[in-house]
Amino acid sequence: MPGPIFLRGDTVTLRPPEREDLDAIREWLNHPQVWRPALDPLPANEDTAESYFERSLTSETDVKCLVCVDKEPVGVVSLTTTEYGPTATDRARSVELAYHLSPEYHGRGYGSEAAGRLVQYAFEDLNMRRVTAHVGAFNDASIGLLESLGFTHEGTRREAAFYRGYYHDMLTYGLLREEWEDT
Repeated sequence: MPGPIFLRGDTVTLRPPEREDLDAIREWLNHPQVWRPALDPLPANEDTAESYFERSLTSETDVKCLVCVDKEPVGVVSLTTTEYGPTATDRARSVELAYHLSPEYHGRGYGSEAAGRLVQYAFEDLNMRRVTAHVGAFNDASIGLLESLGFTHEGTRREAAFYRGYYHDMLTYGLLREEWEDT
């Protein structure tokens, strides 16, 4: 039985991940259209998926939700905090947005809706000042998603990622609360 709905959109719902979701999570982690753009080239078996669930998806400080369409989990969307330095979340009021969807659900607007709903939550409920995202320059779909939500390209780390045999730039995008409120 899936967990309770945390946030609701028009066509997607966001809910906490549960152990019953591990098969779907392992499937996503092993799909080339998910792990390659996420720059995580290691295969995930039952133990590593369990470790990912324990280490990353069940956090007391971060927001990690499954994106669901008609109650079926189709991906993950998250807001990650920072603990140290001048960008520490408690000081800078900033979080990092990340997401991935099962490839069969790409191009249908579910990722944009889920990410947009979580950005709204970050500003309205968590009182964040900014949301940041990092994306490979090769990932046109993710760049388009961020720009459609009002994110601005803030910087480039040149050749910072290795993807499919080549080094690529990593792009940093940001959205300030007042920019979000103006959209």
